[in-house]
Formats: sequence, C-alpha cells, structure tokens
Amino acid sequence: MPKRSPTEAVSAADRALAARVARLFYLDDRSKVQISESLGVSRFKVARLLDLALNEGIVTISIDDGGMLDEALSERAGEVLGLERVTAVSAFGTLDEVRGTVGREAARLLSTTLRDGETLGMGWGRALGSTAEAIESLPQVSVVQMTGATEMTRHLSPVEVVRRIGNHSGGDMLPLFAPLVADDEETAEVFRRQSDIARVLDHHRDVTTAVMAVGSWNPPSSQLYNSLSPEARQELLAQGAVAEIGVTLLDRDGGEVASDFAKRCIAVTTERLRAIPRVIAVAAGTEKATAVVALARSRLISELVVDAELAEAAIAVAEQTGSNA
Repeated sequence: MPKRSPTEAVSAADRALAARVARLFYLDDRSKVQISESLGVSRFKVARLLDLALNEGIVTISIDDGGMLDEALSERAGEVLGLERVTAVSAFGTLDEVRGTVGREAARLLSTTLRDGETLGMGWGRALGSTAEAIESLPQVSVVQMTGATEMTRHLSPVEVVRRIGNHSGGDMLPLFAPLVADDEETAEVFRRQSDIARVLDHHRDVTTAVMAVGSWNPPSSQLYNSLSPEARQELLAQGAVAEIGVTLLDRDGGEVASDFAKRCIAVTTERLRAIPRVIAVAAGTEKATAVVALARSRLISELVVDAELAEAAIAVAEQTGSNA
C-alpha cells in the first residue's frame, strides 16, 4: 500500500481502529478473517487498516539478525581463502557497530573453544577492544600482550584488553608496557632488553592461541599506519605494503615486505607468530578485503572472524586476483 500523501487526513477514529486491528493481528495472533468477523468489517478493510497502522507508525517492524552466523558463507570463505575456519556473521549499522558485532562473535568463539591451561596472545585493534568488552567467561588461561601501544585512543588500550580478558580467565596476565614503534632500531632494542618487557616478549613462545587485528594499508584502516609519519607511510607503501598483522607488513600475495621496519617495533616477531598453533584474525569493514586476502595467503593465520560483507568482499578479491591461498 503506498504511503498516503500529506493532504490525506487520518481521523482519530481510524487510528484507534487501526491500532485495535493491529493488536489483534500481531499480538493476539488472530487471522484477518477472524478479525473481520469479530469487528463486523470486511477482510479488505482489515487489510487496509493493517497497512494504515504501518504507514502511521502505530506498528513498527524490525528484524534483529545482527550477529547471526552465515554458515554457507563461512564455509565458502574458508574454501576460497584456504583457512581452517572462517566465521562470518551478519552485522549492520555504523562501522563501530559492525566492529562490536564481530567482536562479540570473536568473544563467543574464544569462550567456547579455548581450553584450561592455554596461553592466549592478544593483539590490538578496535575490533579486539570490542572482543575484550564482550567476553563474559573463559577457561583458565594466561593472557599475553602481543604488541606495544601507539598513542591512546577512545578504544581500549592493549594493556586494558589484556586486563579485561585476564579478569575473566583467572590466569596470569602479562601486559607489555612499551611503545609499538620506537624512533629507531637502537631505541627499540633498549626497550626490548628491559627485564619486564623482555619477560613478556619471551612468553610469546608459549602462546597456543593468538587473536590478532587486521590492518589495511591500501586503503588505510590501521592504527599502526596512523601512528607513522607521512614519509614513513609512503616509504612502506612503496615497498608494497597492503596489510599488517602485529608489525609484520605484507604485500597482496601475502609475502613479507619491509622486514627491517620490525626492528623499530616492540611486538611479536613474524617467526614467533608463524610458530603459534592457532592464530585468529578479527576484522570488520569491506575496506579490509585486500588485507584479509593477503593475510590468508601469508599462512600466518589459521582462522578468521569477520562480518558477512567483508567475507563476501574478500572472496571477490581472492577470485579476481587468483587465489593462491
């Protein structure tokens, strides 16, 4: 039924009758025939009154399917990207809302698949902040911070991510009180030699499950990218960087680029990340499609948690560029 024009007035009596019909139909589960017989009006008028109730805002209908797992899409993405598991969920709203939905799914996955005695490594990113906020219970696991921090944002810091998750796990908490990127290699090495930082970095070898953010460099959607000077960004982009995981930069085919850059950073190394049995990447937003494909091709991740639109976009990129995942 087309919406009425502004010149068409609806009487108070019509609105009241429309509300009564809507209540009988939607809440009392009465059929249109039953309503017409009960009120002594035709079935056609009942239908018109139901349309009126919708048009006037007396009745509003919403579908809450955010966070629902798309099993067919998840399976398809896993096949195309060559990953052990892809979890693709329906997500709607602003990008922050989509991140929240994806983060909640990542939290659910950790709660149901981690086992007592594991060591959980947590990276940093906005979706991982949502993951930490959504976790309600975990097996008893130790939690280790995988990267240093850039400047504070309105999202959870990596230290806060570790603290929140550790409070639910009951295991050891190992925060990394260090910057993510130092001014130069010598300064970074000084940080890495400090006993409290060295202790956390050494525990990276104990990680059994790591949860890492996906950073996109082209187009840019990365806190690491944002923390660098324009000159440093351009230099790394010129070397082919399209994605990052931790501080490992990757090209479109998943090959590591600008490996010397990591020498300025305090974070899990590529070698240690590759040795972790289970690495879950968490990402939201279709602008990260190329980055997701690069990470899948790198073999640095085994699982992926994303929104459905990003999963579809990643499949398209992989198929268009020739998947070697």
